[in-house]
Amino acid sequence: MVKSAKPCLAWSILVLFLIASLGACASKSKLRPKVQPDPRRFPNSLVFDGLAVAVVPFDGLRDVYWDPLDPKPVKPDFKWLKAGVRPTRIILANDSPHAVLVDPTQIACIDDRGVAYQAHSPQEAGDAVVASETFRAHLKSGLKGALVGAAIGAGLGAAVGAASGRDYYYDYYGYRRYRGIDVGQSAAWGGAVGGVGGLIVGVARSRDELEDRVRRVVDNHQLPEALLSPGMTRDGLVFFPAVPLKAVRLVLADPDRQSSRTVYIEVSLPSTPLQVSR
Repeated sequence: MVKSAKPCLAWSILVLFLIASLGACASKSKLRPKVQPDPRRFPNSLVFDGLAVAVVPFDGLRDVYWDPLDPKPVKPDFKWLKAGVRPTRIILANDSPHAVLVDPTQIACIDDRGVAYQAHSPQEAGDAVVASETFRAHLKSGLKGALVGAAIGAGLGAAVGAASGRDYYYDYYGYRRYRGIDVGQSAAWGGAVGGVGGLIVGVARSRDELEDRVRRVVDNHQLPEALLSPGMTRDGLVFFPAVPLKAVRLVLADPDRQSSRTVYIEVSLPSTPLQVSR
């Protein structure tokens, strides 16, 4: 008498679930090293009276938290420029003997016509992004791929599909997935959900969740106002409008705010045409 394959399938699914669960727990408990960035290593940088400054603008080809020595930088998952916002990373290291006051509201970008633009506040940047067509398109794509624990969902789905002899399976949310196409894609989306650093937006289960994620990304990475004593560093983002960027201007004040210095950093971007949808 031939035994049923269902018990074997059930045990296979249980084993996959336990392995994926243990892997997920291990990855959450592991701390990632935080390397202190050196502004001098970045292309758009200068040293002004002992203060090293680097500007890393979002250009659509790489995440602003890319390592300049990495030949294969991480490509962003969200089209910030088409949403009307250019996140720009400012990295500072004060090697001078004097303290410097950095105020993000006194940082501006200059376009190819010489027009200066003030950076958006986190609230303004978040509002602009979630109101854009680009956000709606990302939302539509994100909801289709949303999974809770993509490694578990993809693994179980593939096991069920293979055991049943079908070319497709159904994921955690009941969506039909085809083997060899969506499994890897689901795993990639799951990695985005898992809290990858930088400006990764990822996917979500609802519009409210994805909107909240965008606003948290903007708030958490904002460059704060800070007094940089000698030897101190600071790293954060300002959110410029998505204009053709040629330079960034920083007004740096003394601690008593009685005097200030203006620094201009020329910016070189890839020669790809900028298309911004309003």
